Amino acid sequence: MAVRSHRGRWATVAPRLTRSLAAHPHRVAAGVLGLLVLAYLWPALILGHPLLPTALLSSGAPWQASAPRSLLAYYNVDLGDVPISYYPWDVLARQLIHSGTFPAWNPHALAGTPLFANLEVAWLSPFSLPLWVLPLDYGLGVAAALKLWVAGFGTYLLVRELRLGFWPALVAAISFTLCAFNVVWLTYGVFVSVAAWLPWALWLSERIVRDGRSRDGWWLAVVVLLVLVGGHPGTQVHVLAGVALYAAVRTATLAGPDRAQRLRGLGLVGAALAVGGLLAAVVLVPAAEAAKGTFGALLRQDGATALPGTHVPAGALRTALFPEWWGRPVEQFSGGGSYFRERTFYAGAIPLVLAALALFTPGGWRRKAPFALLGVLGALIAVHTPIVYPAVVHLPLFDQIQNQRILLWFLFAVAVLAAFGLEAALAEPASRRVRVVLAVALLAGLAVAATQLGGDGAANALGYVIHRTARARHATLALASVAWWTIFAAALAAVLLLVARRPRGALLAGGLVALLVALDLFHFAAGYNPMGPRALVVPRQTPAVAYLERHRDDGRILGLGAALPADWSTVYGLRDVRGYDAPEPTLRFARLWSLVEATDPSSFASPTPTGLKVLGMLGARYVVADPGIGSSLPELTVAYSGRDATVFENRQALPRAFVPASVEALYEEQTELAAVAAPSFDPRVQAVVPQQALGGAPAPNGGVGTVRVAREGNASVTLDAQLDRPGLVVLDDQYMSGWSVSVDGRPARVVPTDVVLRGVVVPAGRHEVAWRYRVPGLPLGAALSLAGALALLAWGLLLRRSARTASR
Repeated sequence: MAVRSHRGRWATVAPRLTRSLAAHPHRVAAGVLGLLVLAYLWPALILGHPLLPTALLSSGAPWQASAPRSLLAYYNVDLGDVPISYYPWDVLARQLIHSGTFPAWNPHALAGTPLFANLEVAWLSPFSLPLWVLPLDYGLGVAAALKLWVAGFGTYLLVRELRLGFWPALVAAISFTLCAFNVVWLTYGVFVSVAAWLPWALWLSERIVRDGRSRDGWWLAVVVLLVLVGGHPGTQVHVLAGVALYAAVRTATLAGPDRAQRLRGLGLVGAALAVGGLLAAVVLVPAAEAAKGTFGALLRQDGATALPGTHVPAGALRTALFPEWWGRPVEQFSGGGSYFRERTFYAGAIPLVLAALALFTPGGWRRKAPFALLGVLGALIAVHTPIVYPAVVHLPLFDQIQNQRILLWFLFAVAVLAAFGLEAALAEPASRRVRVVLAVALLAGLAVAATQLGGDGAANALGYVIHRTARARHATLALASVAWWTIFAAALAAVLLLVARRPRGALLAGGLVALLVALDLFHFAAGYNPMGPRALVVPRQTPAVAYLERHRDDGRILGLGAALPADWSTVYGLRDVRGYDAPEPTLRFARLWSLVEATDPSSFASPTPTGLKVLGMLGARYVVADPGIGSSLPELTVAYSGRDATVFENRQALPRAFVPASVEALYEEQTELAAVAAPSFDPRVQAVVPQQALGGAPAPNGGVGTVRVAREGNASVTLDAQLDRPGLVVLDDQYMSGWSVSVDGRPARVVPTDVVLRGVVVPAGRHEVAWRYRVPGLPLGAALSLAGALALLAWGLLLRRSARTASR
């Protein structure tokens, strides 16, 4: 009787659910995806916990001594760039926007560096809006939720546009929403801000190449704009290249349209790409201008091979089956290194099986082919496959970025192909094809595991599946990952082979598969994005930090080793000489830093007499170190000593502005570097300048006087100088293109000083020296964006006129 009652209840509910899906499928999908995102991010969205891996900062001074052990639950060692770069940028940008200040310059890093030209702040992305208008902790969660929802709903719309059913479309949407790329890079902001628009761009491209409607081209231009203001250049290249490839392949495989129709579709896609690029020029051009002659540009000249983490071994492909092969970040397992976890190929066990089914299912290849090609290329390029990888990496733009993240193509292709597989499975649930593919997938996965591991891990694997511990052996982790994959794949087999064959079983089976995919990806996503209470996970102010804040006007600071990482000092309003800021320091700054440290200008590990002199020349007065650390260098004296940190004072630190008594004019940068590195060089009384910067005038030696900072804004510094005789007035900030100077309101010649600082020759007497920064490339970028806006407006007016004509 209970069974009959249950069946009767289902017989009543099923028709209602079917009618609801038929009447409002898009609303239902949007609501389901909203609930999915809420279920994943509820600590941030409901409790207001910051979506931040800032617990990592507790591993160094000045927070290590007071860090509770419970912080380990919120560690993700793969997200180190978030607290030391992305979050401080958001804090600074938010402060400037709220104060009504145009964010042109960042005075808190690298002795001053461009800020608006930092693309990775994503100034104009709609996903950044919650960060600017909401409380920042809550805004981080809302922004992340919007990105995931947009990514998922766009995938749903694309699959429906490909003439597939509701449940296949929803499964694809869930797969892409919580795929490895979106989960792993979510807190970075900019990666997912760009990737979320990929399905929307392909949805519109599908409509354009198939129907040739100009209205869709107009909207594609808007989506291209959103991609290009999303913030991450590498992902932007991958997304737009994917759009171009999809449009080309889909156009070639369409049945029916003649040559003129095909060319019209490609022309509309090309026009949308061009107009979208023009619209984004206001941020793209300044970023390109600021990148010229920088350390980052030098690295990217051979970015395919020179940048760390760009090589992903072919063995990483196994993470498409077993994402925990190297453990979760929160478990601090280093068996494969964080770079491998960051490049995981997981879109779900069930979506991968369904995608394999789609490839073995005849029919629909005109629609499946572009995704199959994207998937294959995404995997082959990411793991540096011979022939394929060299052919791609030397293409324009691809030679400037890290191409291992093109695995985004693979993940998205698996999600969409899974929809085709589920459509076929629901149509013929008991076919031999379904059974064979599922069996092959299960056996292949187990075979991969068996060939890579010994048997000693099997004893602990089952227990690890049930109850994870903080640390485990590689064999245990891998076998546990295999077990989880097998559980989900077997559940899919049961649903398709047992449930789908019943009356109205396709409806129930589709819902169960969607639920299984969600559970599968929730299991994968656990531990990647820490969301803890602010009072616990965000570092508190310590006595050492309070000391530095009281002395913030005395000079710049930097941390020794892991102490007070670069850029985090921005959160406290302190100025650092280090930084990770895009577009990264000038080559002159990087070469000067090589006298301090052999690595890039984001670290400081070994104080030397020459290094301290250069740091003093850059205005670095305070060095933060672990508590109890001593110094054998007389130039460093203890200014603060406490349980949280030791703060040294660098006696060689220059004041913010000064007049050197001796100025030497040199002809080459190398001789300038050699001069400042010489033991006899004292930057407090000496300076070196390029001969050509003097315009043929003699070096202004013998200057005597005083200088003080009278006023300072984000992009301006005004000095009050009193000189007894003509001399060089030096501002101890980094000089970069865009800075100009005037003396008493009259334009003056900029004299780069001591390799990277700003100088100007000033006559005797009292004078006002005003430095002003104008973002290079901003006028041109704004003009191009205006042209793009006019083009988009004209396009829209033509569409409106055509619609009126057609309605008559």
